Amino acid sequence: MKWANLQLAWLALPVLAVVVLVVRERLRRRGITFGNLAPFAAARRSLAVRLRYLPVSLRILALALITVAVIRPQALMGEEEVKLRGVNIMLVVDLSGSMVAEDLKPDRITAEKKVLADFVSRTQQDQVGVVVFGAKSFTQSPLTLDHEVLASAIREMDLNTVDADGTAIGDGVLTAVNRLSEFPGKTNVIVLSTDGTNNRGEDPLKAVEIASLRKIRIYAIGIGAKGGAPIYTKDQFGVKRPYIVDGKPANWEEPNDKLMEQMAAKTGGEYFRATDEKTLGEVYARIGKLIKDEKKRKDPHYRELFYLFLGGAVLALVLESLLAATWLRSLT
Repeated sequence: MKWANLQLAWLALPVLAVVVLVVRERLRRRGITFGNLAPFAAARRSLAVRLRYLPVSLRILALALITVAVIRPQALMGEEEVKLRGVNIMLVVDLSGSMVAEDLKPDRITAEKKVLADFVSRTQQDQVGVVVFGAKSFTQSPLTLDHEVLASAIREMDLNTVDADGTAIGDGVLTAVNRLSEFPGKTNVIVLSTDGTNNRGEDPLKAVEIASLRKIRIYAIGIGAKGGAPIYTKDQFGVKRPYIVDGKPANWEEPNDKLMEQMAAKTGGEYFRATDEKTLGEVYARIGKLIKDEKKRKDPHYRELFYLFLGGAVLALVLESLLAATWLRSLT
């Protein structure tokens, strides 16, 4: 059983209030008070007297049934397989400065580009586009079926593509949402990858709310080793050395796992953490399978039941009117 308009369940409260008021009123008007009830003790109560509250009870029943009908009960009849020919996929790629970290070999950005190019090459019948972000975001490539050209463009990306260091995750998601919104009614998916925490632009959760309203699913990937990767710098001789802060080697900030999990969950997607180049490839393979499964999804099929309750309400009102106008007229 499913309720299609469960948000209207509050309508049951006025119905309950009506029941309480009617019962109180009937108790108050129970009849004339007699000092001596002995003369009436032997009198037999007719069926009409016994059923004197039936009309008002039928009226309350009708009101309750109408309320249930408005909330729209539905019965699950089974599942119907829906086969889709293609999915629109926007890849949202982090090109912030921390993508130079070397916990993925040879570094995060190189490992990410390789896996992304392979992912695009394996995608069939799907339109794929790319949004890049750092401190700002923009569309690197609109949705296209020319996957070879797109894979080549991905391999050519570097940290100078955005040329503004920072991590504007929310902006990246909003840019992708705007692109996918040009295709309403289609199955739209965002694959978001980042190695840091949002520190620029729009709140990611607000961006996700918009994605959820437009039925865009988000699969999110956090890139980087647990605990963060070491930050390196070059000294005056060009030798790479650990970057020292307060006497200790500094690490790049980790992805915000909790935030990313929330973002994915709010849209019905999933969040994955990739700590090395192998797991990164496995994550994209897993997402590719999930997107493939989108094309064979099963949608539940429900049968409307509201008309049964509505019919019952009409029947109760007709019966109440007949009784009040005929047999029980003098008692109502």
